[in-house]
Amino acid sequence: MPTPDYRVLIVGLDGATFDLMLPWIDEGLLPNLARILRSGAKSPLESTVPPITPCAWSSFMTGKNPGKHGLFDFIEPHGEHGFRFTNASFRDGETLWGCLSRHGRRVGVVNVPMTFPPEPVNGFLISGLDTPHDLSPFMYPVEIRSELKQAGIRYRIDQQHLGNMRTDARRRAQLADIRECEEARTAALQRLAEERPCDFRMIVFGSTDQVQHHFWHFMDAEHDKHDPAGAAEFGNAIRDTYIHVDEQLGALLDDCDDDTIVIVMSDHGFGPMSNVRVRLNQILAEAGLLKFEQGSAPSKLKQSLASWLDRMLRSTLSSDAKRRIAGMLPRLRTWFETLDEAKIDWSQTTAYVNEAYRSSPAIWLNRLQELTETEADELRDRIEEIMLTLVDPQTGEPVMSSLERPQELYHGPHAGRAPDLLPSWWRDGFLLDQSSPASPGKPHVERSTAPLEGGVEFAASHRLDGVLMMSGGPIHPEFSFDGAKIVDVTPTVLYLMGLPIPDDMDGRVLVEAIDPEFIASNPIRFEAADDDAAYRDELDDASASFTEDESELIARRLQALGYIK
Repeated sequence: MPTPDYRVLIVGLDGATFDLMLPWIDEGLLPNLARILRSGAKSPLESTVPPITPCAWSSFMTGKNPGKHGLFDFIEPHGEHGFRFTNASFRDGETLWGCLSRHGRRVGVVNVPMTFPPEPVNGFLISGLDTPHDLSPFMYPVEIRSELKQAGIRYRIDQQHLGNMRTDARRRAQLADIRECEEARTAALQRLAEERPCDFRMIVFGSTDQVQHHFWHFMDAEHDKHDPAGAAEFGNAIRDTYIHVDEQLGALLDDCDDDTIVIVMSDHGFGPMSNVRVRLNQILAEAGLLKFEQGSAPSKLKQSLASWLDRMLRSTLSSDAKRRIAGMLPRLRTWFETLDEAKIDWSQTTAYVNEAYRSSPAIWLNRLQELTETEADELRDRIEEIMLTLVDPQTGEPVMSSLERPQELYHGPHAGRAPDLLPSWWRDGFLLDQSSPASPGKPHVERSTAPLEGGVEFAASHRLDGVLMMSGGPIHPEFSFDGAKIVDVTPTVLYLMGLPIPDDMDGRVLVEAIDPEFIASNPIRFEAADDDAAYRDELDDASASFTEDESELIARRLQALGYIK
């Protein structure tokens, strides 16, 4: 049997789900994914809890649970009561491409989320979603930017229309923009890998995630906010996006030889959201765990005016106009959002939710209060009991099936940085809404009857199970299995490339997908990990790499994606 010394290509389809992919493969719409399926192995790929981009992709690239790498979300608490945006510098632990580079393997990485600022590698790296702007230093080495420009490849981070899809014309523009961005990413990887041959290549296509978030209600006739009129034109937008990324996969497969193992994966799955809206801070306030500041009449008027002006600007300005205004007044967006937030009296608050961040609602205990672990556990128990009593006003069924406790799920030096409770939105399909202390009587849970706000409100969101497909080398053909987790991909890649696995990884080699004779001839090897405790101690200081203006740019991108209000 040959030794494990294969080249590897990983193609990430952000948010891809077998629920959609397999039927379209059966219909013959995705021929290149069908090639991988026929010649290789597949499994659902269990994501992290919560199943969100920063947490999941970081667990993939390190092979570690979030308690070890320390990245739980796009935001984390900072200062007394504030939050800051995270990026790759917040992550603890060696990445897959860092490990490969250390062993002398050549790598090429394009658009993997949470890779900004780009780390020096033995090859090239173009960072992904956490890049503040197209003008940021997001390429390593720096000269590849000019190489791509000279080759006529217009590589962009930003997409111009996503947060402003109020009309069919803007939706068409966004779909065209997404296709253009993905084609540029494919061309960039091909061009750079041609000039710098790689042992390992990876690219992530984000379009599957973005289009599913914002077009699912056109496709799904059972969706609570199904738009039958829009479905006439946009009902196949998600299907066509999968077809497009399948074409990009085909172009990359044409560059592979017989010694290349191809892996297709997603960081999580996807599914529809309901029209159930929950105001968590109001619930905590009613329970006596949170207190809102009593705003003055002028302050309430400012909040109302800011909210009205914000909606007006979003619905009337073009994306180019909004970009120009944001460039002239980079913190104008933040000013409006601050005025429109419900203020919290921190001196009398024990638990709270950052309601400006809508995509992954998390409940935090006030870290400035001196609570024993017993007291903290009792508070978590109390909050969980309250939340589990919430019912859907239409069906009478519970809104939340569970509240997860990351400290019990994860282990490692950073487990204490996780939120205290995670309502199971990825399982139950509800969305967070803004609490309204200035408008008493608003229900804690209600069904939203307003049409879906294009580009801002999610029609669908993440599910726990993503996709994993592997083909080539000793991978079993036409083989299905279960039990793969996102932390397992990196140790499996290292093994197939003939390298030892750092012994601090939580993932395992997916031996069930590999020829047993190959496993018997090539025992799995391990190496001692570099346990850099001093680095962890300095992580908080070293990771504050976003400037105020960069944070504003990140906020605008996450807002355009629908992650924050």
